[in-house]
Amino acid sequence: MKVSFLFAIGVFLLSGCSTTKKNSSNEHLDLIGNKEAVLVYWVVKKKIAPKYPQQANTKRISGCVEFSLIIDSSGNAINPKIIKAFPEDVFDIQATRAIEKWKWVPTSTNSNRQPVATTIQLDFVVRNSSNYKDAYKNCKI
Repeated sequence: MKVSFLFAIGVFLLSGCSTTKKNSSNEHLDLIGNKEAVLVYWVVKKKIAPKYPQQANTKRISGCVEFSLIIDSSGNAINPKIIKAFPEDVFDIQATRAIEKWKWVPTSTNSNRQPVATTIQLDFVVRNSSNYKDAYKNCKI
């Protein structure tokens, strides 16, 4: 009786293993910090320039917003997260709206459409900005 009970438990556990999620090729590669490697997999097809916030333009402020994001298997920016913004809370909304509309196409070497994690910085620059020294220092424009 005990043997058949243990056998039944073993079969149940083994069948559960076959239904667990396995690692797939659709998991993203972490290429953060290696922009050249991203170009092996994806090329930007459509860039949307962010709108310059009126208040920043009036005050002649320059700056940047840097995102971490995943380029998914369809070539979309997934889950963009702001990792740096200078000055804070000035360009964030417009930069996020723009980056969410970007589109990528896979390169010929990325026929399986491998998703990748990367970073992208959007710069906001006006001539003779009131904060040009700080903007160039913080954004490396």
